[in-house]
Amino acid sequence: MLVVAFDKDNIYTYPGDKYDSGVEDATIVATHMVLAAAYEGVDSCWINFFDPDELAKALDLPENEQIVCLIDLGYANGDGKPLANHTNRKDLSETFKFI
Repeated sequence: MLVVAFDKDNIYTYPGDKYDSGVEDATIVATHMVLAAAYEGVDSCWINFFDPDELAKALDLPENEQIVCLIDLGYANGDGKPLANHTNRKDLSETFKFI
């Protein structure tokens, strides 16, 4: 299991001081890790159903480290199947808008 986090003291703050690059940069790293694992034939699963504060405490992370996600790595069971709703999709008009 990989823990993906970023240092809140070492981020880029965008003009206007409303947004910073921490989550964005960590997500890019996580995506590359998932793609690299797939290239090597290793299965992965992005996990974000956890309490990041509890995990940070359990891992004794310093206050400036913010956890974004976990990535589970391994080899899928050949009998595994996605949940029944895995392929359910909202209509594009519900999630996307041209401006």
